[in-house]
Amino acid sequence: MRTLRLIFLVFIISSLTVTQFSAQEFTLTIWVDKGCGGEYFVGDMLTVNWSVTHNCEITFWEIEPDGFKRKLHSGPVISSSGQGSRGWTLKDYGYGKRSIYAEAVSLWGMDSAQCEYYVLKRAADIDVKVEDQDGQPISGVSVLMDGSAVASTGVSGTVTIPEAEFGEHTITASFEGEEQSSRIRIASTQTQHLDFVFTVEKMGSIQVRVFDQGGAPVGDVDVYIDGYKEGRTSSNGVFTTSASEGDHFVEVRWQNERAEESVTVVKNQTSFADLTIYIARDAFVAVFVQDTAGNPVSNANVYLDTIFLGKTDNQGNVREKVVPGTHTVRVEKQGYEPATSTTDVREGDTAVTVVLTPEEGEAPVYSILTVLGILYILKRRH
Repeated sequence: MRTLRLIFLVFIISSLTVTQFSAQEFTLTIWVDKGCGGEYFVGDMLTVNWSVTHNCEITFWEIEPDGFKRKLHSGPVISSSGQGSRGWTLKDYGYGKRSIYAEAVSLWGMDSAQCEYYVLKRAADIDVKVEDQDGQPISGVSVLMDGSAVASTGVSGTVTIPEAEFGEHTITASFEGEEQSSRIRIASTQTQHLDFVFTVEKMGSIQVRVFDQGGAPVGDVDVYIDGYKEGRTSSNGVFTTSASEGDHFVEVRWQNERAEESVTVVKNQTSFADLTIYIARDAFVAVFVQDTAGNPVSNANVYLDTIFLGKTDNQGNVREKVVPGTHTVRVEKQGYEPATSTTDVREGDTAVTVVLTPEEGEAPVYSILTVLGILYILKRRH
């Protein structure tokens, strides 16, 4: 009788337990040791954690970056209710996003879960930037890593070395026969940055052209750049010299005359400095004196303003050196009315023609004889 009662009690307890468990839904939850979305490298240990509400069998798969689904173990993992964990070494099945996918089967139901993570290559990009002493980018710089050429900088002065493996590397920048090297250690996947600065001689040229006040080229003129004599102009008034990039002071000197100008030199370009030197040249006034009939008048007195220049020769000319400027030419001769002419005398020869008019009452002898002859004839007729 006691045995029957014991069997009945066990049956009741078992029935109550089954009824209670059946009322609870079976669930599966998984996560990885670095959390879903964590980053790993090939060769790292990936630990998968799970939590289940009932005893069950769990099967784990790894979904690779290309979508291939690969089982991580040969047989199911037996787990009691609660939490558990298991680890696997990450193989080189590609880089990028992977997932752990799990399916659990129990007497109380089935469930699945998934956790994503990332497998990264043990490498990082290296951004190399090359500038000159003024912070301007330099293009065409050869960049090497550990002695092997990688690429050359572009117009922005930069180049990227992709996926440099973890560890120490020597980066070398080579420009116009000069090399600079730097050691860099890669220990994370973050992009590394490396800067190089080269002192660059930025050269252009200055062409100096010298003219006189009349626009004619002047040769043999001393040329100074920033206070230092660089040379002399050629016969065509030109002098060319190289100069560093930037502003320069140009000065030219000829006898007691000088001229100056500031120019800005640009790399690989020619800047021009056009300068004018005033060169004093002799001025002459050439006076030609004639009468109203166009005949030259000799031995006439010629004055420039109040200064006596001289007497005209047999051809009615007189030529003398004078000071350039505006002057009044005055001519006098007995038997003629004085005559004047205002003229602007410039360098070289300035020609002036002055016409003399005979004085009234000073008729020529042949005119008087003609009149007397006419009067005589008229008197004889009467």
